[in-house]
Amino acid sequence: MSEFIAGRSSLRPTPRTARPLALAAVVALTALGACSGDEVIDPPFRDTIVPRVQVAKGNTVADTMLSMTVNATDNIGLKRVRVLLAGGISATYDTVMTSAVTSLTVNVNIRVPNNAPLGATVNARAVAIDGAGNVSDTSRVALTVGNLEPPQAVVTSPVTGSPVVSGKSLVISFSGKARYKVRTLGYEITGAYNVKDSASFGNPLRDSVAVLDTLVVPDTVKGQLITVTPFVTDSLNQRVLGTAVQYAVQSPANATTVPIVRTGVAARLEVQDTIFVEATDPVGISVLGYEVRGLTGQLIVADSVTSTGGFSTLVRTFRSRVPVTVFPTLVTVTGFARNANGRRDVARFTSGALRLDTVAVVAGYTSPLPTGGQVADAFYFPRTDRIYLSNIERNWLEVYNLADSTFRTPIAVGSRPWGIAPWPRNRDGVMADTLLVANSGGTNISYVDLKTGTTGREVFRYALPNIVAYSITTVRSEATDAPMTQRTVYDFSDRPQYIAATCNGANTPGAPCQDIIAVYSTTPTPGQSVPFPNQGTLRWENLTQRTSHFFFEQAIGQSVGRSDTLEVERFAAGGFGKDSLLVPYKQRVPNGNGGFFDYSIVIRLDRLAFRDTTFVRGSGNFRRAVFGEGGSVLGSRAMTYDATLGFDSTPPVPVIDKGISRPIDVSDFVANTFSRVQGVGVNFDGELNAVKGDSTYLFDKTLRLQGILQSRPSGGGLDFHPLNTGANSTLRTRLAFIASSEPVIDVFDTYCYRKIASIPIRDPIIGPVRATTRPNGQLVLVGATIRGVTVVALPDNFTTTCQ
Repeated sequence: MSEFIAGRSSLRPTPRTARPLALAAVVALTALGACSGDEVIDPPFRDTIVPRVQVAKGNTVADTMLSMTVNATDNIGLKRVRVLLAGGISATYDTVMTSAVTSLTVNVNIRVPNNAPLGATVNARAVAIDGAGNVSDTSRVALTVGNLEPPQAVVTSPVTGSPVVSGKSLVISFSGKARYKVRTLGYEITGAYNVKDSASFGNPLRDSVAVLDTLVVPDTVKGQLITVTPFVTDSLNQRVLGTAVQYAVQSPANATTVPIVRTGVAARLEVQDTIFVEATDPVGISVLGYEVRGLTGQLIVADSVTSTGGFSTLVRTFRSRVPVTVFPTLVTVTGFARNANGRRDVARFTSGALRLDTVAVVAGYTSPLPTGGQVADAFYFPRTDRIYLSNIERNWLEVYNLADSTFRTPIAVGSRPWGIAPWPRNRDGVMADTLLVANSGGTNISYVDLKTGTTGREVFRYALPNIVAYSITTVRSEATDAPMTQRTVYDFSDRPQYIAATCNGANTPGAPCQDIIAVYSTTPTPGQSVPFPNQGTLRWENLTQRTSHFFFEQAIGQSVGRSDTLEVERFAAGGFGKDSLLVPYKQRVPNGNGGFFDYSIVIRLDRLAFRDTTFVRGSGNFRRAVFGEGGSVLGSRAMTYDATLGFDSTPPVPVIDKGISRPIDVSDFVANTFSRVQGVGVNFDGELNAVKGDSTYLFDKTLRLQGILQSRPSGGGLDFHPLNTGANSTLRTRLAFIASSEPVIDVFDTYCYRKIASIPIRDPIIGPVRATTRPNGQLVLVGATIRGVTVVALPDNFTTTCQ
């Protein structure tokens, strides 16, 4: 093991394995005199075989060290092995053999100087020299300071040894990834001729990219090798070479070859999914395509593209468009190709056997997010026939157009957008042309006008207030033992997370909304007051009157051995509304006999806050909202809210909102379910609610359990049919759609509590599920998966044995 400290100047340590010089063989050469014009000929026994060397990343060591393993061999004897380091640090490791050594393995540990930047790439090059002066090829490896993953570049197609023909076009596929994002990805060709090409990327940079490039091999290059070496440059301008691949350039005269075809297809194929086909042939590919057949061999669909035959390698990703309406349907998929001489073949295994990929055709169409990110919530707006999805990593709303299944220009909003809700207009569920977006990375709500611009734009940000809670208790003074009042502050995060829109006013169908009330959960942080780090709260904000309410009703009651009186203050933000005392420590309340008495809110402190994350959904008629306490433990709470009930006035306790679930109802729900919450849902009129956990629990507005749906736990959500109105619904609308840990969406009858169908899809739902009816009457499900957004058009023919 050799170790040295790397610095700006090259260090050449002598390894502990160095020995006195000894030759394996000593040859005496006789000097031959030569007259002018005489030819000097090397002896026939001169060593011309070059040594070999390899350098690779060593075993994991401390972050302050870089480790390499160097292996060198020679047929007669090595003389010298050198390792040169450049990039994040500069150094040289140099060893000279003093005895006959035909193979050498040495572990080199390099101490990193303190001024070396963390994550900087270090390019190591190793060469070996034998006793005759022959120099090996250079071996390379990329390391990073701190042993982080270095940038990587790789040629993915064609594989090494693939045929390359002079005068033909070669399609090269290469990819790169970098911890500090990919700025440039390219390749360089050496050997028979030299050329370089690359692609540069702008903001937002991605951590991985893939590129296709077309290269025409000159006619003059025949019977020679070319070497293609990929490279990647990250945002720190660190350039790293990838593994080189070699191709032998052939003449197109060989006309006896047949195409070599490779097919790539997912095991679960959507109707409009992609099928990858690649074919190579030295004389050029003229036709490339695929076939989809039933299990009995009948042709279902086929597609192909034609070419002039100028490409020795042709690659195409087809959109399948399989005409199947029953899911799942098992089919076989194979690729085929025809070369420029008319010879045809299909995809085969390396053994030569015919390759038929048996796949299941499933429902839905998945679109990847254009620039990546993560979807937190989704909402369908019927007048634009578009789905709006909050991308918390890109600070915008993705805009998905259902008419042509494409993403449009995103709408920039606030920091880390999370929940989405529409602006209510009336009790029939009619929405205005505005979306409310909860910006969880800030303390505000974005107003997005969907009528402005081509996709809509943010027109206003509502600044949410700072709401602070206090507990007030009576304690004994340590000095005098006299009773004294102790006021303890609890400062919570005010960052909104999930959001629902409700409104008050007349509780009749078609009645216009008056005040718009946004009900939301908050994003907790570790910096909140003890004992509430990483716990969220529930609140509502009257966006019309600019007033607030902090949900405490679920915590009303007295804990064992203590009595905590609540006080809540509102501090206005950005000039919105005014500072106010939401819950006074003591308030004057009429006693019903013409007099007054002092009234205080006593709470159980441990029930004031909620675990992260608390889900919120609003009913279709904008009257009610439902809440489900998140977290990975059992005993989660659920609550409901009715915006039409207002504050308590009998007896007049003006700080208690009658629309919020009573404490006894909340504890009753926990006793009846004792589940963890993975999502919540509410039907159109708010009379039926759902909490998804190990199963899905249905309950009414008073939290009384109505039934259990035997759904499967998963990371995805659930939704009701948009016209579900509980027991009065017809079979066509009394449905719930629930994500599963399997790649299916389960359909349940919410009156009989039975599963009546499972919709197979490509990937499991890991985010929200939304059900909506388009203007043409089509029922559509939208779900977020690991690959993007899946849209499933559902039939209107579900049946059940319960009528």
